[in-house]
Amino acid sequence: MIARTRHRLTGTLFLLALTVIFLPILFDRDGAPPVQLSPIDEDYPPPLLEGLDRVPESDFAVRVQDLREKADAEGFHRQTKTKIGEPVLSDADERTDAWAVQLASFADPEKARAFRDRLRADGFESFISSYKPRQDVILSRVAVGPLLNRERAAQLAEELSTKYALEARLMAFGT
Repeated sequence: MIARTRHRLTGTLFLLALTVIFLPILFDRDGAPPVQLSPIDEDYPPPLLEGLDRVPESDFAVRVQDLREKADAEGFHRQTKTKIGEPVLSDADERTDAWAVQLASFADPEKARAFRDRLRADGFESFISSYKPRQDVILSRVAVGPLLNRERAAQLAEELSTKYALEARLMAFGT
C-alpha cells in the first residue's frame, strides 16, 4: 500500500511539474517583444595584423633545438636525469628555495602511481618524478611538496617517515 501511494504521489508531482513548465508556453501569445540592435560597424572585427607586412620574429625554433640537445631519446634531461616537464628533485644546499619530501623510488611505475594515490587519499599533495640514474634504469620517485619552509619540510619528513614506516629524504624541489 505504501509503495502504491508513493508511486501515485511521484506521478502527481511529475504531472504538476510538466504543467508548470508547459502551460505558460501554451498561453503565451506573441512571446517576448523584439529587441532592436544597433548595426555592426563595417570595420568589425578589426584587422589583427594591421600595419605588419611580415610575421613577427620568434626564437621558438632555437628553443626547440636547445631542448632537443639537452634531452636524450627518451625525454630525460641529460644534466638532471629527470624527465623533462616533471619536477626535479636534487640534493638540497644553501640556495634551496623550495623543498620536497621524497618517500620512495619504484622501478615499477604502477606501484609508484598507487603509492602517490594513497598519499593523496591521505591528504598529502604528492607527485611522481621520473629519474634515470643509469642508461638502462628508470625510477619513479614519489614525493610530497613543494614546501617553501625548510623547518616545515623537515617536520613533514619526520611525520611521513613515522606514518608510512619509510625513510623520508628532504630534497630540493625544482622545475
